[in-house]
Amino acid sequence: MTRDYPGAEASSVDVVGHSELHSQNADGALAAALEALRGMGERITSPRVAVLRVLAAEHAHLTAEQVGGALPDVHRATVFRTLDKLAALGLVSASRMDEGTGYHLAVVAARHDHLHARCQQCGRVEALPREAFREARDHVADETAFRVNLRASVLVGICAACAASR
Repeated sequence: MTRDYPGAEASSVDVVGHSELHSQNADGALAAALEALRGMGERITSPRVAVLRVLAAEHAHLTAEQVGGALPDVHRATVFRTLDKLAALGLVSASRMDEGTGYHLAVVAARHDHLHARCQQCGRVEALPREAFREARDHVADETAFRVNLRASVLVGICAACAASR
């Protein structure tokens, strides 16, 4: 679905509710993540499966504390190390949020290749296509030699609903 928002150009960007992208069920998302782990030659450990299962069941960006809270049988330090490792492997995206680092399963489906936008008023997370930001990413790299990781980025602004209620 395309939404108009303040400052949108005539050729508006396709803005989609984040949970709308996740049409796979949690089992399918977990299976895709485990298959990706296997494809990398990584071990499938109980903590990794447990953490991936929690992330696969949620569309939100969860903090390590939230993931750990859902896994009382997994030591807190193990949850943190597992999230760090899965993020380093690219299976989980780690994005800085107001409440800390939010973790999100990044290997669900082809349509999951998107950038996150979070409303600073209501907290809604929307998905924006990465290709809409590739030109800006390339410009930053050309001008500064800094390489922006779009998958790990979260844009903060005001969603259409909050803008309309002003």
